[in-house]
Amino acid sequence: MNFRSLAGLPTKDGRRIAGHVVLRSDQLDRLQPTDWDLLASFGVKTVCDLRTASERNRFPNSLPEQGMRQIPIELVGDVRSNPELVEPLRTRHGAEGAVEMMRQMYRQFPEALAPHLSTLFRLFREDEVPVLVHCVVGKDRTGFTVAVILHALGVADEAVMADYLLSTRVRELADGERRAATSRIIRRITDRDPTEEMIDAILDARPEYLRAALDTVNERYGSMQGYLRARAGLDEEALAELRERWLESR
Repeated sequence: MNFRSLAGLPTKDGRRIAGHVVLRSDQLDRLQPTDWDLLASFGVKTVCDLRTASERNRFPNSLPEQGMRQIPIELVGDVRSNPELVEPLRTRHGAEGAVEMMRQMYRQFPEALAPHLSTLFRLFREDEVPVLVHCVVGKDRTGFTVAVILHALGVADEAVMADYLLSTRVRELADGERRAATSRIIRRITDRDPTEEMIDAILDARPEYLRAALDTVNERYGSMQGYLRARAGLDEEALAELRERWLESR
């Protein structure tokens, strides 16, 4: 399972995230009651589900009846919602096409997430955290969304990237079923048998993927702070309040 808490991540000003404010995961539909009890022990109040409606309907989360709520934030910025993103797979051979497809997908994330940023950060203002952010694999949509939250909290750039790269274990631990499913998707798209390198590129978390999204933010908004100000209404004062509330001294 691609699950972890972001407790204790260091910030640029020498503080750290106080406790289990933000957690991240892959799909939650297979959790047993004891697993939900564990999440409750972390204090989780809100599950932020980035999956599409069809994904949620097919693999619904079975949250406890009390103490936890789910907010759907449909992040429509991947190949499921934009078939044009798979064009590099068709036109480029080997892993190169898969890597470029992933870069293009990540470039879509900033504008896909932008309409939901106010809802996301309202959770922090209204004490609806700890929040667990998840999608299907917990790597791409979750990876960018969590990176934005961490930047808003002032987490150091290298720590943001290091956390993202922990999801490379999705490739390392991918079972035969997941690799076979990825292979079938590639074959359907390209009419060619995929190489292991192509599958690895899609299942992997690589620095150039997240950088593609962050570079897009910088190109369009000047900086992550400009993005948060323009699309979430978080000015310097609001960011300072957010950090004062959810950070602690190291």
